[in-house]
Amino acid sequence: MNKTKLKLIIASVYATILNAIFVTVITVWAELSLPLKDWLKGFTGHHWTTKSIFSVLFFVLFTIIFFFILPARENNLRWALRCLIVVTILGVLALTLFFTGHHFTIW
Repeated sequence: MNKTKLKLIIASVYATILNAIFVTVITVWAELSLPLKDWLKGFTGHHWTTKSIFSVLFFVLFTIIFFFILPARENNLRWALRCLIVVTILGVLALTLFFTGHHFTIW
């Protein structure tokens, strides 16, 4: 595989990891903080739309940053993909547990 493509893939995987963490944290935080939710609504009219736009911008920004600072090694790609799987599973579990607890008024 050519080094530029490998660097772009690695950069996008790392950006996706950060993005998954960002979306998980901002989702829980906005549900617990009405001022934050209102602030997010102020941009586009709905907090989910604003989170989506921020998520796209966040992804593009960090993909560019990681493209220029990370080396193109296949070992990095394997490790990053493993981390992405773990972060994705943890994010799904965190949001599922949070909204389940929220539904049953545990918090």
